[in-house]
Amino acid sequence: MNIAVTGGSGAIGTYVCDELATAGHNVTSLDVAAPKVNVAFREVDLTNLEATCKAVDGFDQIVHLAAIPDPYDDPPETVMGVNTTLSFNVFEAARLKGVNRVIYGCSESSTGFGIHSVELVPQYVPIDEEHLLWPHETYSLSKHFGERIGANYAKAFGLEVISLRYMWVWMKRTEESVRNIVARARADMNLEEMKGKLWFGAHIAIRDVARACAAAAFFEFDSDADVRFEAFFLSAKHTFYSIPTLDVLESIYGTLPPVKDMGYFEADPYAAVFDIRKAKAMLGWEPKFDWRDFEEWEL
Repeated sequence: MNIAVTGGSGAIGTYVCDELATAGHNVTSLDVAAPKVNVAFREVDLTNLEATCKAVDGFDQIVHLAAIPDPYDDPPETVMGVNTTLSFNVFEAARLKGVNRVIYGCSESSTGFGIHSVELVPQYVPIDEEHLLWPHETYSLSKHFGERIGANYAKAFGLEVISLRYMWVWMKRTEESVRNIVARARADMNLEEMKGKLWFGAHIAIRDVARACAAAAFFEFDSDADVRFEAFFLSAKHTFYSIPTLDVLESIYGTLPPVKDMGYFEADPYAAVFDIRKAKAMLGWEPKFDWRDFEEWEL
């Protein structure tokens, strides 16, 4: 297939382009900078709808990754404006140019439990795709709005849309922080340090994100589906704590949130708070990388 990757020259996009090309697709990076791997390139300002329409013309699918990646270095109105505009332009251009599928790079921040301003208690754990979404700061809202645009375009215009809600991606620019986290996890951890800190230990390897994008490109919706939209959580199998997950949650909140599926944690006491079983069942994807072997990861 001919697949365009917006932001294909960025950190995640580079891995996604490589993974898709290795899978045999014809891949083009749509970006303002040239790609770092051997794929085609179209330079484009994706904040301009007309330019976006020209750039996506002729592709079978779009993987939409282009975005301001966090709320820390830009004013909140810029994060909101740029990310939402990029998502609208990509989905609208796909509609206008007859691109059948958009794979949207979302975030667990869109749940309200990633980048967050207040501590929210889950309705239940593990958190699955049916859990309510409570984004409440500029980045999480912008990623949520992008997903909602995609879901509504699937309903209104018949686009095939797959939203990948991946966790904090461990990559080269986060290496120092990650090494500190891994060192603490390998040492004796103190549950007292977690009190009042809403941090679920959610993370994912950058190559596992790329593998999920490749799996999404091959996914087949049911032929009788009225709306062809699906959202998937993507996470490492375990938290980055050396403490059982339910103990971590109880320490964070002072009491354990309702447990929807105790068997999930009985089967794996260190399992991720976010449930990735839907991705395994429908996409045939599961993560390969574990923090205990971090030194062997690609960054």
